[in-house]
Amino acid sequence: MRATIKRLVRYKAFQKLTISYFLLVLLTVSLLSSVLFSLFSRSAIKEIERNSRAMLSQITYASDVVYNQVMTIGNTLLIQPEILSFLDETAENKVSNYHIHQQIEQIANLNPYIHSIGIHRPSTGTTIDTAGLPFDASLTALSAKQYMEFNPRSLKVAGRNNGRPLQFLTFLLYPNFAYQTGGSPLIYINVEEQSILTTIRKIGKAGAANNVFVINNEGKVLSHTDSNLFLDDLSGEEYVRTILIENQPENSFTTTIANEMNLVTYVKSEELDWYFVSVSPYSELITDIDQLRGITLLVTAGIVLAGLLISILLTSNMNKPLSALLEKVMPSPVKPASGLALIDEYKMVTEVFQSYHEREKSMQFVISHSSRTVREHYLHALLRGQSLEDSVSSEMIKEIGEEVAGPFFGVLVFKINELEPAGERAEGKQQSLLRFALGNIAKELLEHIGPCDVLIMGGNEAAAILQYTKNQLPEELKPALRNIQSFLNRYFKVTVSIGVGDISFGKGNIPSSYTSAQQYVKYRLIYGKEAILDAAATRHHVLTALSYPSSCEKKLIEAVQQGKPELIASAIEEFIDTISGGSVHQIITFSTQLMLSLLKAFDYLQHVPDSNFNDYLQAVTEIEGAEDLTEIRNLFGRYCSTICKLIEDKNHWMNAKKHNSLIEKVQNYVHEHYAEPNISLDLVSKIAGLSPSYLGKLFKAATGQSFSEYLNNTRLDKAKELLAGTSDTAAKISEAVGIYNITYFSTLFKKKYGLTPSAFREQEAMKGAVGDDE
Repeated sequence: MRATIKRLVRYKAFQKLTISYFLLVLLTVSLLSSVLFSLFSRSAIKEIERNSRAMLSQITYASDVVYNQVMTIGNTLLIQPEILSFLDETAENKVSNYHIHQQIEQIANLNPYIHSIGIHRPSTGTTIDTAGLPFDASLTALSAKQYMEFNPRSLKVAGRNNGRPLQFLTFLLYPNFAYQTGGSPLIYINVEEQSILTTIRKIGKAGAANNVFVINNEGKVLSHTDSNLFLDDLSGEEYVRTILIENQPENSFTTTIANEMNLVTYVKSEELDWYFVSVSPYSELITDIDQLRGITLLVTAGIVLAGLLISILLTSNMNKPLSALLEKVMPSPVKPASGLALIDEYKMVTEVFQSYHEREKSMQFVISHSSRTVREHYLHALLRGQSLEDSVSSEMIKEIGEEVAGPFFGVLVFKINELEPAGERAEGKQQSLLRFALGNIAKELLEHIGPCDVLIMGGNEAAAILQYTKNQLPEELKPALRNIQSFLNRYFKVTVSIGVGDISFGKGNIPSSYTSAQQYVKYRLIYGKEAILDAAATRHHVLTALSYPSSCEKKLIEAVQQGKPELIASAIEEFIDTISGGSVHQIITFSTQLMLSLLKAFDYLQHVPDSNFNDYLQAVTEIEGAEDLTEIRNLFGRYCSTICKLIEDKNHWMNAKKHNSLIEKVQNYVHEHYAEPNISLDLVSKIAGLSPSYLGKLFKAATGQSFSEYLNNTRLDKAKELLAGTSDTAAKISEAVGIYNITYFSTLFKKKYGLTPSAFREQEAMKGAVGDDE
């Protein structure tokens, strides 16, 4: 046992296994104990709930008996001839009143739960009450809907109940209900609220009824242990709303009241439409629940302790194979670094086996990587015509040379189109991944033709060295290259142009094949971005000698000067068609020359505001980097469109300067002649030498106001000065500024300044008076 405890303290795997067993036991025992305790508690709660319903049912029955007896008393009173005669009398008779009092007092004494019986005769204002209570006039204001009505009320009578109000449950009987009016007689029977509470306590047996109360169908308290709550409206309480909404004969539910869980039980009286409610805190339902919980926890702890011992024994048996393996793998005694350190058996065994595995993988990787790296360096040196004899051993060169035997070689150059724009959307790692994918795909699809090595040259270029057995291109080469292009386009959404180099004999001539492939692939500028180019496809371009198309240049410059997009597009197309028959070098040279001619022809536009003519110089660089003729065509179209816009802007700018001078002249004329009543847009347009409509549009665009608005504002501003600085009348000032209609003048003035001319003058006078006082 001591050795087992020692292992438990020292070894991590032993601890984990023990803890796992222990947690399984702990979880099982805890779950079982919780379920049993929950079942017992639920059963006890259900029993208490059943008892509460039975008690409330008895209380309800007792209340129904009271209601039926009240109905019997009322019916008994209504069949007494003396009482009927009393109700019909129209004159006061004290002898009759005395006999009636004796008669109803006798009935009240026979029913101890009745506080008093009263009869009210409105015709004479007579009220007979066995308890001598004054008549409550609010009873006659009730709207009766049946022969007998119920009304809970609180009545305060001087000298009664120590000054506190009497709390009654009053039953109202209407003898002449069918012909009831505001002056109809009334019989009422008062039952004290405390009598209901007494009944509840008798049936509920002492303190059990302390949480039982009665409410009507509106949530108003009819009886409660706290007399201060009589007639309080509890419909705002959540559990009371639940009772009223359910509207069941009886039910029970749990709810939280004042942060404490309670059991709510209620029974409804069908006769009275009352709810008898019992609210019991859970903590009081089972008095020995804490003791039961303690016993349950004690038994659970004992079982858990026994489970811990069993877990240690089970772990000791399960851990024996691991201990034996650890002793074989680690023959020397294992000691922790310190007295508190733990020994992880699984980790130690794993580390031993992993170290052997990693050592083997590392050796294989080094050998493989070194061989691959040396091979790539060797092939790069072949492409460039360099030697590796100084940096690589002759044995390795000989071994690789035997694999690259030939005897015929051909180099393929792959150009990934639009890699730089794609690079703006992707990170450098993704570009490297694309080049890597190109190399793998090309190698896989070309190996069936012959031995193939693919090299990443950097940028957007990759090269493949193919070994041929014959001095001619294999027939299956071009279909294989088409498959490479299709695969990359389908899965990577990129296009690839391919240059097929001339076949060379021997490894020493590989650089010449590489150079030819690089030259051929440049002709993608003419044949498009998915062209496969070799000597046959490019020969006639190399042999064609072109002269610069000056006529096309002249047509393009004239079209740009005229600002006609159709002519510009036609001239550009003619230029591109003319130069497309030449070599790539000629195309770039002639395109650059045309761009420089455009720059020279329209150099005068540099003085136009907001122009940046230096942007055209960037076009030369863009021409050299173009991948097809469409890019050059679009480049010329874009920049010619920019030149046309600059020409248009220049014209607008010159016109704007001319118009601004004209508008300023019109404004000066208005300021000098505003007092003339006949001034108008027609008059001013003759002076300006323009049509009225055109001058009106120019004036509106320049000032943001129509001519008439500007004229009125000028006149009103002058009128404002005259009102503030002179004592002339408003009519005289109106004529002085050219407005001869005083009503129209006042309307315009108030619309602009928010005041009439006279109000404005008063305002200015008050400001002057305040300034003088200061």
